[in-house]
Amino acid sequence: MDAVHALLRRLRDWFLVWFVVEAAVGTAAAAYVLDAMGRHSLLRYATGGVGAAGTVLAGIVAALILLLMAWAVLEALLDLQPWARMVMLVIGWITAASAALNLLTSRGSLALVGPIVEIMGGDWTVLMAASVLTKALDLAFWGWVIYTLQANPAVRKAFIQASRHAASA
Repeated sequence: MDAVHALLRRLRDWFLVWFVVEAAVGTAAAAYVLDAMGRHSLLRYATGGVGAAGTVLAGIVAALILLLMAWAVLEALLDLQPWARMVMLVIGWITAASAALNLLTSRGSLALVGPIVEIMGGDWTVLMAASVLTKALDLAFWGWVIYTLQANPAVRKAFIQASRHAASA
């Protein structure tokens, strides 16, 4: 059981790394887009005057709230709560499938939205690079999470034993 807990702690630690990287890149991309939009009078009006600083602040607040919720799930996962395993697997499968689909269609997105970004004066390649980087990271991390929680026999056995123990208590 100690090996399973060590693996789940490692999963929690890597989740924190993944989350911080994703939040930082996402917030930076949003600030970049809003900054570019703020240079045009019509688009500046549409954003309500929110600039990069407001976006960064909102990103930090949202990330902290999400991190607190994720921490509760991760702690329940360490306690071998079956619902936490299911939550992580559902999030994992959805995120991995979305990342794979995004990576497969990223060139089409560039062709579709590229001309609009050029009109606004933005650098679409920077945003595409950030998207590809984060989607590749999503696919790698959540693929490992799915393997760990769904295919690893020791982890599956630990969760089955924990649910049987809870049912008999």
